Amino acid sequence: MISNGAFDGDPYGVAPFQQGRTFMTPPRNPAVYYNNSSYSQPSIMTRDAPMTNNPNTMLGTSRLAHLGVSGPFSSLGPVSSHVDAAAALDNSSRISPDNNLDFYGYSQAASYNMQQLTDDDLLISGSNHHEEKERTAPPDMSSVRQARPDFAYFMTDELRAELLRRNHMLTVCANLDVAAAMPERVGDYYNLMPLDSSQANVPHKSRTFRYQTISYKATHIRTNAICYLKRIMGCKLPTVRLYEVVETWKKIIHANIAQLREVFLTKDFNDDQPSIIFVYDFIPCCETLQKRHFSSNNSLLKGWSNPYNISGEDRPFSAGKGTNQTGLLAEALIWEYVVQLSSLIRTLHAALLSCRCLHLSRILVDGDSKAGRAKSRLWLSGVGIADILDGSINTSVQQHIQNDLQDFGRLILMLACNSIVGAQKEHLQTSLEIVQRSYSHDLKNLILHFLLPSNPLKPKSINDCMPMIGARFYAHIDNLHVRGDILENELAKELDCSRLFRLICKLNTLLERPEHSINQAWSETGDRYVLKLFRDFIFHSIGFEGEPVMDMAHIVQCLNKFDAGSHDKICLTSRDEQNVIIVSYSELHQAFERSFTELMNYGSTGSS
Repeated sequence: MISNGAFDGDPYGVAPFQQGRTFMTPPRNPAVYYNNSSYSQPSIMTRDAPMTNNPNTMLGTSRLAHLGVSGPFSSLGPVSSHVDAAAALDNSSRISPDNNLDFYGYSQAASYNMQQLTDDDLLISGSNHHEEKERTAPPDMSSVRQARPDFAYFMTDELRAELLRRNHMLTVCANLDVAAAMPERVGDYYNLMPLDSSQANVPHKSRTFRYQTISYKATHIRTNAICYLKRIMGCKLPTVRLYEVVETWKKIIHANIAQLREVFLTKDFNDDQPSIIFVYDFIPCCETLQKRHFSSNNSLLKGWSNPYNISGEDRPFSAGKGTNQTGLLAEALIWEYVVQLSSLIRTLHAALLSCRCLHLSRILVDGDSKAGRAKSRLWLSGVGIADILDGSINTSVQQHIQNDLQDFGRLILMLACNSIVGAQKEHLQTSLEIVQRSYSHDLKNLILHFLLPSNPLKPKSINDCMPMIGARFYAHIDNLHVRGDILENELAKELDCSRLFRLICKLNTLLERPEHSINQAWSETGDRYVLKLFRDFIFHSIGFEGEPVMDMAHIVQCLNKFDAGSHDKICLTSRDEQNVIIVSYSELHQAFERSFTELMNYGSTGSS
């Protein structure tokens, strides 16, 4: 977050068009406080002529933000307009006194040919008795950054909206009727919200785990983490080797697996038998693969265009033969699913574990297809439940691994045919014909390889799919890296926002404080008074015609130089224009640190 027109070498985002000749003088003497009637309407000596006796050029309260631009001041607008004007200059042209712009970027390493000004030079009455010595612009202007639009300094609206949606899903709570039927606390979790139904305690029998289950979103009481709770009712949890099974599954960490956190028994739901609670990471803003691709009716698979004769009625031989790719998923999307699913299966099988839940209803996919925000990131949920309910892992683990591979082939076939019934035994031949007509031979070979039963003497492995994935794996890696680069660039735009926010918070704890240490005038005296004028200089500046200065570059520049303790000097004036203060950012920063330290010490010790 840097201001327009900043130098590439200046990390504080200084907008040099807002720098006047008075800003560049290093501190030599302490700040001078003027309280004299002769300075009630100070005038500034410019390069061309003194600004005196002209209502358009007299600078009132905090009007010195735009010093450094010589020429007829009545025609000048906000600072941002000067930045845009400089950005439009040709690279061959240089900013010089001939262009009516005093352009002096602050740099301790640069040896500029400048005359150091004294404090008496900064405020001069209406006479023109002091002649300013000629100065030259920096010889090299190649490092001037071009002005950029607002979206170059803040994250995009699309990413911001996505993060807000995720935050909303994490913080949403159940309505009062549902919350009244829920226990206040289950184990170490509170604020339970049922996810399966809008009504509380509506169990349904899971086809995968064969028990009545309810899903909840809950908050951990100590870590405040949002978790997904899977409650299984009417099941006795075996105690033999249960701890070893749970710890084995808790160690599984994969980008496409919702990690298991803990498992415990509870009677907080007032059931006859205790319920088993499985705790997983909560994945917001997602839907199941079944809801994404199989919840809506496909108009192309109705009537005689349906390749599967489910009703058994007599149909022409050509019925269903004309199914084209319009009603099917894109092959690139299917390969993205293949890469992710094969990756998580490979991780589990390498640890001698099996999925046992590789079904459409257990696979989560990122985004919302109805709202037009569909993405292709997958997560497998419910891992480890079958093994924990059985109380064992190694029993028939090889058979479970082979079953996972068959489920994998069956799942890819359903996605390729865009039909759940396509994986049924009586429709396999029709489904394979659709795959052969619409997709590549690699996808068909992958489905056939894992769908057919394996030879006991030569069991199959998930690594067998790599030759069929081929170079598509590199395309998937490239997409992930591009996505990572985009997120890093968006994060870099907000890099300094938190620092500036903390700085503003600390500054406002000092200003306008009613009293401190039984001193009601504490915030209006000493260092606090200077900081109050500096606050007006940043946020309450006004232009040459009395208009408020609404320039983000000016605010960011001042806060950055204030935080860094720059030696640039500024001129602060009181609201009644009776006090004029010449002070550097370094002196302001020291005053800020003293005042804040005093406030912190009083809060910790009880004395000022």
